[in-house]
Amino acid sequence: MTCIRTPPTPGARRRFSSSAQRAPVARALAACLACALGTAQGADSSCGPLAKAVRAGMAQSRIHAVIDTPLNAAALKMGVKQVLLHSIVIDKVQHSNALDPAFRRVALETPSARDLATDLAAFEVEAGCKAEARERLAGRATQAWSFSIDLGRGEAHVKVWVDTATGLPVRALSDEPDVDVDVGFTKPGQAGAAGKLEVAQKPNGKRVIGTHAYLYGEAVRPPGAKGAIDPAALAQLQALLKGTP
Repeated sequence: MTCIRTPPTPGARRRFSSSAQRAPVARALAACLACALGTAQGADSSCGPLAKAVRAGMAQSRIHAVIDTPLNAAALKMGVKQVLLHSIVIDKVQHSNALDPAFRRVALETPSARDLATDLAAFEVEAGCKAEARERLAGRATQAWSFSIDLGRGEAHVKVWVDTATGLPVRALSDEPDVDVDVGFTKPGQAGAAGKLEVAQKPNGKRVIGTHAYLYGEAVRPPGAKGAIDPAALAQLQALLKGTP
């Protein structure tokens, strides 16, 4: 959940709030949820429709996922800029601005890597789903689903909206506990043994809210020069993020 740009001094430690590390947190949420959901509780029938929608979304050849997580005061003080995190998956290639504003092109060599790149894998749950109200989002009729999961640092709450016409997820809201991430190296051991990297996480009582939106098919275009996003696609994604009827 934390990116270390320069090696810390042995024995020294650095502390971050996870919400200050925006892109890593978004990826960590997906990875942690995807790993935890299979063992959190026994499967039941309540999540069948949501799981079917998520699998259909991941199977699309063209997917544009975007995540918006507001920065806290500490992150802004560190100079972190508020940006939308984009993951554009076209066939077996991902275009992402997580590490480069101009986007990086990454080959997705395994099905699991592609599933994670879609940002949808975290929502393929097996139990504990609840059908919520039907809502209109960006001109679409949707069915909302909700579930909760404990990732070991407190309960996370998730809500996913599925387009009733296409059967594909178009919006999600994740609400998870924030943690302070303590990173450092242990002191060198005997005989010149190198210090070991240690990462500790501690809940800080705050919450991290992430809003996710998705487009599919011909509406999905690769980024242009300097990371420019297709204006029509961006307008649709922003309407979904805002929950515009």
